[in-house]
Amino acid sequence: MGAATEAKSTGQIKEIFGGRVESFQKPPRDVQARGRKPGQVTDAFSIPYMLTNAIVQADGKITREIAMESLLEWGDTEYFEPFAGMTTRKAIIEMNRQKKMNTWDYIGHLGNKLFKGHYYALSSNGAAVKAYPAGLFSNGNVDKAIENAMEIAISSHDDPWSVSGACAIAAAICEAMKYDATVYSIVQAAKYGCREGEALARKRTDIHVYPGPSVAKRLDMAIDIALHTSDDKNPVDEMRDRIGSGPAIAETVPTAIGIFIAERGDGMKCICDGVNIGDETSAIASIVGALCGTFRGSRSFPEDYLDFLNEQNGFDLELQAGGVLSACENLS
Repeated sequence: MGAATEAKSTGQIKEIFGGRVESFQKPPRDVQARGRKPGQVTDAFSIPYMLTNAIVQADGKITREIAMESLLEWGDTEYFEPFAGMTTRKAIIEMNRQKKMNTWDYIGHLGNKLFKGHYYALSSNGAAVKAYPAGLFSNGNVDKAIENAMEIAISSHDDPWSVSGACAIAAAICEAMKYDATVYSIVQAAKYGCREGEALARKRTDIHVYPGPSVAKRLDMAIDIALHTSDDKNPVDEMRDRIGSGPAIAETVPTAIGIFIAERGDGMKCICDGVNIGDETSAIASIVGALCGTFRGSRSFPEDYLDFLNEQNGFDLELQAGGVLSACENLS
């Protein structure tokens, strides 16, 4: 749904579509998804979808090698050219170049090969959008989810900020899978994952450290906005204007979790907020959608969406769900 609004401002979205977008629309000609059909996904879902399939094939095991091979496989699909983000594109190109060398010779040095003058281009939201599988295959163990997320993140995003954001999402997904999970417990897990992920990343020798805003502190800001915005203001608009909805992981992750809080985990409300917030709409809607779906289950979305999305994208989401269940049972 966010493919049609990607990179547009909230005002532009209203002008182009005549109001809020709350259904699948044909992408305009001036967005990345131009030429694609309503309901066709972008990198924000296709990358974790393929990663989840790879993890299922490995019986639930998560390693950097599996994450890297899955990303390389994604790089050979139709999604790569129009949708590969700043860090992901460079990482895939570098991985292919390094195939004849030690696979991890360059890990910890991606920053030396990318946008030295614009650090947000390194700690972009690519690590976060593919983090939810780390939570799915953690068997309810938040620390395992954090460990999994780090393995996935550093296959392409090897800095503390990216790891921090990825671990926040993975920990939240892990908590959301529990029968007694609440919005509060999920957000607390996200806060723990965010701080623990950054701390663990900073202890490693294969991490590239550079200046950047704290994902954890931005998350605290988002929580405060979601809970304490006055009645005459919209908390989602406040998050957009004060934290941002751009490609930096310190914007995408806090804002997605803030939306989750503001809408109390309601699946369609959260996704539509992400779709209409502007800028990185696909990433934000995908992340908050994963949280809501894990928390409230498939019943939080319209029944006809499943067949429609499968048909538009050549997916088999039911088959994948069965594979995830089987792999998780094998892990227990």
